[in-house]
Amino acid sequence: MTKSRLDQEMVNRSLVDTRSQAENYIKLGYVIVDKKIVKKPGTLVSEEQKIKLILREQYVSRAGLKLASVAKTLGVNFNDAVVLDVGSSTGGFTDYALQNGARKVIAVELGTNQMHPKLRKDERIELHEKTDINYVKILSEKPDIVVIDVSFVSLREILPAVNRLSGESAQVIAMVKPQFEAVNVGQKHKGVIKNDRIRRDILKDFEHWVQKLFIICDKADSDVAGSKGNRERFYLLKSV
Repeated sequence: MTKSRLDQEMVNRSLVDTRSQAENYIKLGYVIVDKKIVKKPGTLVSEEQKIKLILREQYVSRAGLKLASVAKTLGVNFNDAVVLDVGSSTGGFTDYALQNGARKVIAVELGTNQMHPKLRKDERIELHEKTDINYVKILSEKPDIVVIDVSFVSLREILPAVNRLSGESAQVIAMVKPQFEAVNVGQKHKGVIKNDRIRRDILKDFEHWVQKLFIICDKADSDVAGSKGNRERFYLLKSV
């Protein structure tokens, strides 16, 4: 009897689009094989076995799952917190923060009409669209927690403004996307960085730079890969 990896078999059965997506769902406990939850993507299964995806749309975007995968590891408590969400986009981080007790979210987004309709109605969200964080002079309240998810720009261009606006006591959770932190122009914006050594070097270089502004309190890789397969890393920072 021929057997295949569970993640590959999920693609074969059109339960997901990619193996990376399957891997994420399996690790999060959303996949049942013959009435049992399986959390190892490499588990061998046959064509006769029943596979069920019990995905719950817990957050408005994958970003919420990414933050959820590291929040407990980093020891961040959102209860009754004022949160600044930089690069709020659809609102995955905002959604996670509110579901975990945040009192208010100040959402800053360079684009427009990206926030999920479900969140647009939430009075706890103060939404600032078409807004570059670098040009924000003052916030309505000092944030207790800052969450950052930006693309096509280095965090080196964002964190100085965050440092200025957040204050000494705020916890900053920055999601680092290695492909946008590459100092070597040839590595930038090229999609997936597959070479582990290059990824380590990029993250090490970022850590060296960020310590000019922040103390690195902790760090953790997301259990949920990026849409193209990049392994993003979260850093818990506090102002120096």
